[in-house]
Amino acid sequence: MTTVRTSSIVGSGNVGSALARIFARAHIDVTIANTRGPESLRDLTTELGPTVQAASIADAIEHDVIFIPIPFHSVDAFGRTLSDWTGKIIVDTTNSFWTPNADEILQGRLSSEFVAEAFPGAELVKAFNQLPSNVLSAAVPSADGKRVVFISSNSDTASGVIAQLARDLGFAPIELGRIDEGGRLIQAQNALTLRPLIEQAKS
Repeated sequence: MTTVRTSSIVGSGNVGSALARIFARAHIDVTIANTRGPESLRDLTTELGPTVQAASIADAIEHDVIFIPIPFHSVDAFGRTLSDWTGKIIVDTTNSFWTPNADEILQGRLSSEFVAEAFPGAELVKAFNQLPSNVLSAAVPSADGKRVVFISSNSDTASGVIAQLARDLGFAPIELGRIDEGGRLIQAQNALTLRPLIEQAKS
């Protein structure tokens, strides 16, 4: 039996809002939250329709799949919201590149390895971070194909869950394997970032 997983987005900046638009376009339910509270999201949820619901962060982290389009410097503090994230899939959409003291924070680790440590017990998936938010959310005419998104995780199961969600959202996912292997390619400034690839429509 397939487990139905619920999704939330914590963060409503450019990337968070782009993700909400992607869910809305696919008619897939998602909850969105930010530090300013649900009322601050009224305009966005009114624009996007009933599949996108505003919530508190406390409610958003009750979901199974949690996207975190938050500033990289906020990751550690947000990770302390729960002491144990077991049972959650955290989708890391962050990038450390613009964080002034990133090297000091990472101490030689990949940014996603740092994020994984901040969410003990969770299964971490790196995805939806490789393109500018306006490109990520831009619709691709069906006759042209589907936009490619790259996915990396140390958990094959979690990678598969997010790959299927990406398909449901209208993307063509490519799974890269472990974060310290194929996942290196989608860390900031590496080979597969800022590559707006389209999988050609089948004739």
